Amino acid sequence: MTTLGLLVCGTFSDKIMRKYDGLYEDFFIQGLSAQKASLSFQTYRVFENDFPDSVDACDAWLITGSVSGVYEDLPWITRLLAFARDAYEKKIPLVGICFGHQLIAQALGGKVIKSPKGWGLGFQRYELQDNMIGIESDFLDLYAIHQDQVVEVPPVATVFASSEHCPVAALRYEGRALSFQAHPEFSREFETDLIESLLGEKLDVATGRAAIDSMQSTDVHNAQVMQTIGDFITGENLCECD
Repeated sequence: MTTLGLLVCGTFSDKIMRKYDGLYEDFFIQGLSAQKASLSFQTYRVFENDFPDSVDACDAWLITGSVSGVYEDLPWITRLLAFARDAYEKKIPLVGICFGHQLIAQALGGKVIKSPKGWGLGFQRYELQDNMIGIESDFLDLYAIHQDQVVEVPPVATVFASSEHCPVAALRYEGRALSFQAHPEFSREFETDLIESLLGEKLDVATGRAAIDSMQSTDVHNAQVMQTIGDFITGENLCECD
């Protein structure tokens, strides 16, 4: 068995999580287990300062999404940036999703900001520069919810998926790191509930409703991305650019 350490960087409201009868990390466990039965999981809620003893505690690491920004001066984020650099230097497989995508980029020499383009919400179609995901399309379709974006690519990384709104939507690194801005762990129902929970507070109603409408009758590549991540973690698809 390959043990994946889930570095959980946030959670959602009790109301939402009660509906889904679980924790945020369960979305990853379910999605990855469905594609890669050889994986086992260990969870660390790093946003609550629950960190592994070392980068060698698991065979691979996945950094989740978060409501926080990687540029925020928070002790757990500073610690996680150092952890990501250490894991990368030791060539331990490292995967980032949304906030995790941004954090790995920031840790390895990139730059992340709150984008002046505004929210990236709902159904998103990204053009693939390198179809390492093995889908029969030139596009990667996923659900997204973010304001921050990677605006400077680390020198050790290559962009392999992009859109006009989000030019740096996925990165592969020289070594054992891989990341996605969008959320392959989110179902349409969950993303809808999440957007609705933000309406009128953090998100204007028109923008939110448009994002919800964008997801109607859509299919996304969640399973294919989870398969790619599982293969990457277990070494079956190294997807290195060196």
